Amino acid sequence: MKLPTRASVLFFIGLFAVGSTALGYYYYFVYSPPLETAESFMKAMEEGDAEALKKVIIMGADADADELREPNDEEVQALLAAPFERGRILDQRKREGGARDYYYLVYREPDAAVYALLVTRVGDEFRLVIPERPARPGKGYLWDYTWTN
Repeated sequence: MKLPTRASVLFFIGLFAVGSTALGYYYYFVYSPPLETAESFMKAMEEGDAEALKKVIIMGADADADELREPNDEEVQALLAAPFERGRILDQRKREGGARDYYYLVYREPDAAVYALLVTRVGDEFRLVIPERPARPGKGYLWDYTWTN
């Protein structure tokens, strides 16, 4: 028995709607929060807003740090003292760890050098992890990143 074409078209429209909704929820709840954190960080750096910056960052000794700590005023001022030029986020990769998950935001500087911004969940919010020993002088928020496929 042949189904009417109208039923087939309605089936594909329904399938498309369900898939779009699922992808929207995935983006909103999984992919978007680390990107919003990076956007808040870049906005605070551009505006030189120390209070906003202090709320969005957390300090870590290395990329696998289980121990994270709040930044002190000198560290915040050191970040703001260096010139900041917004780069571009190219990709996002998630690395699951023992104590917490880290989101590596592949970040391209305006000079085309590629580094990573590291974001993790602290309590109920996401925070950008700042290395205690910067990977690049004058850019204390960047982590080394090597391309791997």
